[in-house]
Amino acid sequence: MRQTVIAVAMVAASLGFSAAMAGQPDLATRPQTVVPSRPSVDFVAVRASELHLGMTAAEVTAIMGQATKTSDYRNADTALQSLDFSAEPIRSKVTLTNGRVSHVVLDVFRADQDDLPAFTRVAWPGLNSTTVLRLLGTPYDVRNHAFFDIKVDQLIFRRADEPDVSLFFVADRLVAKRIGQGIPVDLFQVNLPSPPAATVEDPVEGSVQVGMKASDVKTLYGATRLDVAYKLNGQAAEHAIYQTQQRGSFVSLTFVDGVVTEFADIGRLPDDDIFAGR
Repeated sequence: MRQTVIAVAMVAASLGFSAAMAGQPDLATRPQTVVPSRPSVDFVAVRASELHLGMTAAEVTAIMGQATKTSDYRNADTALQSLDFSAEPIRSKVTLTNGRVSHVVLDVFRADQDDLPAFTRVAWPGLNSTTVLRLLGTPYDVRNHAFFDIKVDQLIFRRADEPDVSLFFVADRLVAKRIGQGIPVDLFQVNLPSPPAATVEDPVEGSVQVGMKASDVKTLYGATRLDVAYKLNGQAAEHAIYQTQQRGSFVSLTFVDGVVTEFADIGRLPDDDIFAGR
């Protein structure tokens, strides 16, 4: 719960920061041998669209198959299990809390790469350059590019005994992280999940799924309790909190171009004016 609230706060906070990379290394534009593909949005079928909150680990495995990577965490009263499905058309990550699905997220911008050094994990997609510089320190080099009338800032970080890592910013928001100093061919490509298969279940009694449209979520849960709209790599995005049919229970959702790409059970909201709409 605490981690989810912090994530919401950081998204909102990052939206309030202005672009700032002054005082960094030479910003001169440099010639490039690789040009990324033109911006595009594609819809692909993913097995994760069949997942919903409350599923067991066995039910997840029956749908998704064996996870590429599994991580387990435990404290006094909570057991967390993270299942990574990196071989899916859109990389998917499922978190179970005490044996039940509590979080599903699709990496539609391909920011979560297996080969990235651990120090880059704190640089989340959507953060601005000011925040990233505060987290990672001064970059080894900064380069400016322009593709299809889109300005791209590339910050290259270097650590001892680690490969170089490039972080790419569009409109001062982190949109990609890659090993090396090259320009990703798929920098402007976004893959979104296709809508989940129709079922006979009454949608009002159902649960949110990736691939659902924002209008379907409103039918399911009603009006938002809190929402933050922003843009990421040229795509309209929104982070929203809804109250479920169970009194006092809330879910956190991320939309990209009006399509659900992430949902999480966040339990009860803290007693704070911002969450009460005051």
